[in-house]
Amino acid sequence: TLALALMGLLPPAAELRGSIQFQGRELTGLTDRDLQTVRGAELGIVFQESSLALNPLLRAGVQIAEVVRAHERCDRGAALERARAAMAEVGLGENLPRIFDAYPHELSGGERQRVLIAQAIVCRPRLVIADEPVASLDADVRADVLGLIRTLNEQLGISFLLITHSADVLATTATRVIKMTAGRIDDRPEVPTRTTTRVRRTSPRVEGGERGTGTGEPLVELRGLRRTYTHRRMFSGRRHEVEALRGVDMDIERGSTLGLTGRSGCGKSTLARCMAGLEPADAGHIRINGTDIAALRGRALLPYRNQLQVIFQDSAAALNPRFTAGQIVIEPLVIQGIGTAADRRHRAAELMALVELPSDRLESRPEEFSGGERQRLAIARALAVDPAVLIFDESFSGLDQATRSRILGVLMHLQAARGLTFVCISHDLALLAEFASEVALMREGRIVERGVPDEVLYRAYAGHRGDTLSPDLAPIGATA
Repeated sequence: TLALALMGLLPPAAELRGSIQFQGRELTGLTDRDLQTVRGAELGIVFQESSLALNPLLRAGVQIAEVVRAHERCDRGAALERARAAMAEVGLGENLPRIFDAYPHELSGGERQRVLIAQAIVCRPRLVIADEPVASLDADVRADVLGLIRTLNEQLGISFLLITHSADVLATTATRVIKMTAGRIDDRPEVPTRTTTRVRRTSPRVEGGERGTGTGEPLVELRGLRRTYTHRRMFSGRRHEVEALRGVDMDIERGSTLGLTGRSGCGKSTLARCMAGLEPADAGHIRINGTDIAALRGRALLPYRNQLQVIFQDSAAALNPRFTAGQIVIEPLVIQGIGTAADRRHRAAELMALVELPSDRLESRPEEFSGGERQRLAIARALAVDPAVLIFDESFSGLDQATRSRILGVLMHLQAARGLTFVCISHDLALLAEFASEVALMREGRIVERGVPDEVLYRAYAGHRGDTLSPDLAPIGATA
């Protein structure tokens, strides 16, 4: 909310009082036209939900170039070159031609996040507000982006307001830390200190839960799963193919918690969407309780829709902005004609309480919730249809540690009571070490390793440094 106030982007229902002075200029009370001269040129912002912040109808490179053309006098060619340079600065140089011409939905969550950062810095603003800018990035890219923030700060004098739940990000990047509590600045000074997190022994404990170990019976079976995306350039015959899945073979036991990790763009989210039937696989089999759903179409697929539910990384993009929180949670029940209106409202209140959202927020709309609250709202909606499998795609990255621990505890209790199966996609190795009974490591569309969390995560760091995904696990090689 503080970040949106600084940018003049609060929703219409918000009432803003007080003063915001930027380089001696009062920002409160400025018209939208006046604010447009400040946003992008002098004040940049990196939003937490990249899929909401990017225009789905424009290619990534064009969206960055638009910022340049809006604030500087240059032709289209020069603006596009500036966009390419900014994308290279944030670590997209290796795949620059593909990403530059891709639409947001064709990019991974990490790639979209880096496009947003490039958009924020391309005009060299005086201040960049970064709201959880590296929460969805693997450790290599995360370290590069944080290093870029330090470089832009030190060499170009760009100031950063970094909003994050990660003590490690603060310790390696911030020069001063301000703590907020219940809408106020805590007066006690905070000094960023680096904390060491080992794989298991010192990672935060999940409250009141025991992770599921599985029954030994496969609930989900994947065989030879393949998915290729074809990107075609407008007004030309050129096309670029990306093999997101290259023959994935994997079983997921009933009642287990499988952690799925790997570098940004390795195919984790594509695998989740194919499993849930949200997009078709090009080849292979997806069996749920022995039925191959990859071969089903239309009404034949409906009975299996409820069994697998996905909570996406950018949960706000999956929430209807015109709906209230209560309507969002009960939407699946309304579509399927389950229960009376009173039953549904009672169910919505129960589920919101389960994920620690007060029932008096039933009439609030998504824009009135924080990023972490929207993630919890998405979890509540997924639970409404009593699924057999819940797939969490970086669903906990926007939550503070205490809330995350409590929600994981609730999920573990539900798993024990209902025999739920979880697939947790995450770059947070400490989270996977506590939550998952097994971890699978993906690389370039394939499962390359699978086993007990401590062993796989240790080898991912020590043996495959390109696949390590959490910078606060750097001491593992010396201490494990």
